[in-house]
Amino acid sequence: MAIIQAPFFYYYTFGMSVFFVAAPYLIIGLSLTIWLLIAALRSPKSQVTKFHRVGLILTISIGSLSLLFGERMIEKLDWKFRRNSREEIVQLVKEGKLKPNVSYNDIICTLDKWKFPPISNGGNEIAIHKSDSTAVTVEFFSNRGFLDHYSAFVYTNDPEWIDEFEKQISYKKGFHINKQLDKHWYRVSY
Repeated sequence: MAIIQAPFFYYYTFGMSVFFVAAPYLIIGLSLTIWLLIAALRSPKSQVTKFHRVGLILTISIGSLSLLFGERMIEKLDWKFRRNSREEIVQLVKEGKLKPNVSYNDIICTLDKWKFPPISNGGNEIAIHKSDSTAVTVEFFSNRGFLDHYSAFVYTNDPEWIDEFEKQISYKKGFHINKQLDKHWYRVSY
């Protein structure tokens, strides 16, 4: 559980699902950890080997670290290892092969081809904004948030969006800092 929790939470929990998925997951994990600790402390020292102690310490350490720092680490790895896939999607948007395709929102495109793990978290949807024939902005969600918050990897070649992102980078400092990742690529948090 400790090893898979960071990628699981990053890719598959968003919005209200955090309460329905993460809370039971954390309760089960904490219960198992407490049960293991009590069992290890109550057992005679001859039955608890060095292997058991090391395993218990590693499990608690990995679980705690991935709970506290897992989302940041997985987000960095996701950006690094899946950038080429995102660039392919941007190219398809530029060529007009990918367009908004849902009835409830005129900028959202649900991706079917990239399913596991999702290229855009929270439903594998991207937001496509076109202002003219060459200016394109594509948002790949990294955290759909709860209510009105979200974070995303954003590709844009639209000068207006670039100016807005540059202003946000210079003014917003804090836990989730907006930053430029590369030419035309940004990591933003609203």
